Amino acid sequence: RRELPDGGARPSVAQFKQLVVSALRELHGEVGASLPVDVLTYEEKTLSAILRVISSGLVKLWSALTLLGVYQNRRCAFRVLQVKLTSPFLLALSGNSRELVLD
Repeated sequence: RRELPDGGARPSVAQFKQLVVSALRELHGEVGASLPVDVLTYEEKTLSAILRVISSGLVKLWSALTLLGVYQNRRCAFRVLQVKLTSPFLLALSGNSRELVLD
């Protein structure tokens, strides 16, 4: 989730994806920018997104987002709410196993 402490413009999904790619480029260069990152869902109101990246690129993506501090000359921060590593299937993103009620 992206946070804007000063308020400010809310990016569209295309601008959000460009922001992620530019954060990767800024920290890891062109190799980082070439990392395949998909925006699976994006909510413009809450600035929340679900990103998909190969497990070997998780540290690069996480570090690039964490160290990004400015968007359009305004302070911003990313907060990682959840990471799922175990399943390559999209169905695994549909639920939170911590909220399951077992009979």
